[in-house]
Amino acid sequence: MTKTRRTTAHRGALALLCAAQLVLMVDFSVVNLALPGITSAFSAAAGTALWTVTGYAVAFGALLPLGGRLADDLGRGRMFVTGLGVFGAASLIGGLSPWLALLLAMRAVQGAAAALIAPALLSLLTTVFPAGPATHRALAWFGAATSSGFSLGVVVGGGLTELASWRSVLLINVPLVAAAVPLAGRLLPSDAPPARRRPRDLPGAVTGTAGCVALLLGIGEAGARGGDPLRTGVPLCLGLGLLSLFVLVERRAAAPLVPPSVFRLRSVAVVNTVTLLVTGVMGALTLLLTVFLQDVRGLGPLATGAALLPLGLVTAAVSQVSPRLMALFAPRRVLAGGVAAFALGLLVLGAAVGSGHDGLLLPGMAVCGAGFGPFFTTAAVTATQDLPAADQGLAGALTSMSTQIGTALGIAFLVSLAERHPGGTASGIALAMRSGAVALAVAVALTLSALRERRHGPTGA
Repeated sequence: MTKTRRTTAHRGALALLCAAQLVLMVDFSVVNLALPGITSAFSAAAGTALWTVTGYAVAFGALLPLGGRLADDLGRGRMFVTGLGVFGAASLIGGLSPWLALLLAMRAVQGAAAALIAPALLSLLTTVFPAGPATHRALAWFGAATSSGFSLGVVVGGGLTELASWRSVLLINVPLVAAAVPLAGRLLPSDAPPARRRPRDLPGAVTGTAGCVALLLGIGEAGARGGDPLRTGVPLCLGLGLLSLFVLVERRAAAPLVPPSVFRLRSVAVVNTVTLLVTGVMGALTLLLTVFLQDVRGLGPLATGAALLPLGLVTAAVSQVSPRLMALFAPRRVLAGGVAAFALGLLVLGAAVGSGHDGLLLPGMAVCGAGFGPFFTTAAVTATQDLPAADQGLAGALTSMSTQIGTALGIAFLVSLAERHPGGTASGIALAMRSGAVALAVAVALTLSALRERRHGPTGA
């Protein structure tokens, strides 16, 4: 293949993979503004309808380690296409569902399909493109899709809900998947057969998946029901117990699902911890701003989505300069600087909400977007730089799992903090934003103190 044709093929593959990532991130938050319509259509309790959001996150986060290992073992392209097909089918059935139970089940199936797609997608990006600047540019586009998807989901959800119905937020995926599946066969490289077939770690898969499901169920109940001791405490304790057992199983397994050696790499452990904190704050921020604009300022779904659009646009734009920043500064400094800017923007937003000065909302969102923009690119580079190609799918799965768990935690705790504040909705949201800024300060300190200096030049070394 000539250099020109290879470049064109790479661009096509990059566009496809980033579009798929954008859909996965949008689908996490797109249902938020459709919740009132779903609640009304099925005469459901608000806490029950909220599982259309939580169920997706639970299945997505819990199955990611298994999805990452399947991508490494069975083929990244194969898992990507399989996941797309299942995702599209679940979107169609869920969008046409006459029963709430079927809708909730299909949202969980969507999350399971996303757990196949996400790790395959990231590992394709880090293995298809040559190491160094080409990979960094690809990851910058990936970061733009990931970062902007958080806020664009609210924009898309608001527009579709107001102009059509809540069903459209699911049905819109069907034509997108129908177009993506044949393109994947043309644009993505064929899967190379593995050098040797690893034995399946069934005990690890069962304990790890069950532990993640229980943990995320407990977190989801904490957000949906305000921390009911039985409904929240039992799954949380069960999840922690199963995950402890998972660690013991993996230490003794011949071919572990998640090799313990991975977490002995400081870059992997630190980046996933920071991802947990940063994505938790961003997930909560999107929902807090939605509540503020709708409940306090009285905006409709479409106007709320439009008001949040600057956050997504600035995030996507700034993510594109990440490779240039990493060429000038060590990735950990870019990572820490972005998170610090995010914290500053959050303090500005907290001041705007608490004082009623709406003129500070746009600058606050712009600073938050500018700080969050480089995050996923620099985090992906830092988390994968010390791992061999055979474990890139697993690395992508761990980063995606940290994103899902972090988002669920952020929504559960920061939104609950806002709701329980005695001073009213606006005061509670302002307090939650200030608390989020504290969590981001911890992430900055952890990044600067625990990550080793490592510059990225033209060779990516």
